[in-house]
Amino acid sequence: MDKIDLIILNTLQKDGRTPFTQIAKSVGVAESTIRSRYASLVERGILRTIAMIDPFSIGYNSPALIGISVEPGIINAVAETIKSMPEVSYLVLTMGGFDLMVEVFCRDRVHLTEVITDKIQSIKGVRSTETLVIGKIFKYSYLWQPEMEVSTKQK
Repeated sequence: MDKIDLIILNTLQKDGRTPFTQIAKSVGVAESTIRSRYASLVERGILRTIAMIDPFSIGYNSPALIGISVEPGIINAVAETIKSMPEVSYLVLTMGGFDLMVEVFCRDRVHLTEVITDKIQSIKGVRSTETLVIGKIFKYSYLWQPEMEVSTKQK
């Protein structure tokens, strides 16, 4: 991956509908170069185009983070069950007070309570959960970007 690839990634993160001609012009290369680089990034699984929905604008007003403690040896099985739930937007294995951390978007507190008690806590192997109800989101973005400089130095 070089600087041109990073420019493609960063540009499309800001606006996924940016024309290849515009990216090519900003980089100083032919549109065909951008098109082939884009295809390569997609093929290698580095880039995929998605639509990002604002959950609040469609009535999902009870977001929460849920820490989950799981019995040893079955974290993967529990995670597989949780990741299939439509309310789950983010699920990670953590190294700390919880085995799994889940972000959910629910319509309201009743829906959130159902997700926790009826779905998550009923999974075999779930020991306990701790829910942090999100009161305000200061940053909601998938705009993480790698540094523009490509380093060849080893640390």
